This record gives sequence, C-alpha cells and structure tokens, in this order.
Amino acid sequence: MKYKIGDKLEIKWVDTFSWNGWYSQKELKEKAKEGKEYLTAVGTYAGTYYGFIILCGEYATKILTESGFGHPNWIPLGVIKKIKKLK
Repeated sequence: MKYKIGDKLEIKWVDTFSWNGWYSQKELKEKAKEGKEYLTAVGTYAGTYYGFIILCGEYATKILTESGFGHPNWIPLGVIKKIKKLK
C-alpha cells in the first residue's frame, strides 16, 4: 500500500531489547527472557527512506515524553507487523 506525505498512520512494530544499565539483576534477567518489545506508534507519514518508514509528530504508546509526543520516528520496514491508515 502506498502512503502520501501527511497521512496519519498507526504502526505496530517489534523493537529490540537494549540494556541501559539501570535494571537490577532480576529485572535484567526478566527483560532478557522477553527478548523484544512490541510497540505501537501513531503519527504523520513523512516518507520512506533507505528501508525505514518515517513518522513525524509521533505518539508512542510505550514510552512517553512529558507532552506525549516524541521526535521523528524511523521504523525499519523489516520489523513492522501492521500498518493501519487512520482517518
């Protein structure tokens, strides 16, 4: 499916686990078992570039900034599970 710049999209995608050094040993073991994080991002389509889909004005449901909006999100096409065009 082709998207136009400005389309509002909801993307379900898989993010890898990375250790930031702040987890306890118990938390680290639990996170390592999970292996990956499943995220949903909603934003305005800004383009596709070198294997990435780019959302601007992105609202992530997993980790939020104070306002709830993050910086432009570059999501690798290979980890996307589902894209839904919003009205």
